[in-house]
Amino acid sequence: MCESTLEFDACFHHEYNDLIESFGSQPEGFKYEFMGKSLPYTPDALISYTDKTQKYHEYKPYSKIASPLFRAEFAAKRAASLKMGIDLILVTDRQIRVNPILNNLKLLHRYSGVYGISSIQNELLSFIQKSGVIKLNDISSQIGLPIGKTRSFIFGLMHKGLVKADLGCDDLTNNPTLWATP
Repeated sequence: MCESTLEFDACFHHEYNDLIESFGSQPEGFKYEFMGKSLPYTPDALISYTDKTQKYHEYKPYSKIASPLFRAEFAAKRAASLKMGIDLILVTDRQIRVNPILNNLKLLHRYSGVYGISSIQNELLSFIQKSGVIKLNDISSQIGLPIGKTRSFIFGLMHKGLVKADLGCDDLTNNPTLWATP
């Protein structure tokens, strides 16, 4: 369960990152030494990668990380984390709330509850595979489906990882360039 909207937004990035196997909010905490005291700390997330490595994440607004006190305390938390064999990474809103990618990820997430692939989606996937790289509007016009329906079917395929777009550059609400995954 995410404690902040920043953590919530970070989850969209994790969900669609092929290098991440799993992620969880508020993992088991640990103690760190700071200013002569042993203090408890719970990271915002534990990320497990497909290469079997793990990293803790701490999410903060960029405006909060400039103070020398914050930086010193974060360094102490990271040192304690590294002693346990897991790196602690500071991630700011400037890294998470980047568009069009965040809006694209949120849009794709809306299609996460759709299971299976319909016959129309199979037809669209086959068409994209034959076309190589193609614009969404071209798919709609060449297949003869309204753009809204085409978009819906394609986004379902994208959520399943069968069709790709450059989520960091192309705005999915416009006319993105699409291709099928190998």
